[in-house]
Amino acid sequence: MHEIQREWAQWKYFVMARSQKEYLALRQLFSGNQWSEAKTEQFYQHLAAVKNMPVNLKAKRNAYEHVWGYFKKVATPEERQRLFALLNQMTETEDEALSYLKELAEKYQTAYLLESHLFD
Repeated sequence: MHEIQREWAQWKYFVMARSQKEYLALRQLFSGNQWSEAKTEQFYQHLAAVKNMPVNLKAKRNAYEHVWGYFKKVATPEERQRLFALLNQMTETEDEALSYLKELAEKYQTAYLLESHLFD
């Protein structure tokens, strides 16, 4: 189960950025200590579905704000201002906030985020 949990950790913010409903379903799937091959199959089925989902701006902004939580205590006021300006400018086709979050993850060496598929 540890390997699949590691994989879920890498996909968590990607999923959250596409669908809050799928994120909650997967979080529920991983709750508890009982794991099975059937749950592994369900995980990959959910993941495949999420990868084909269209952009959802509300879900994307929510995920980005969650990611911001890793930096909010160490980032400068200017970094905060820039991120939230980029979030407010974000559209379904224009998204500079994601690359800025990646810059912050690199600057503040947030390994958990740098391993995330959100930045792929």
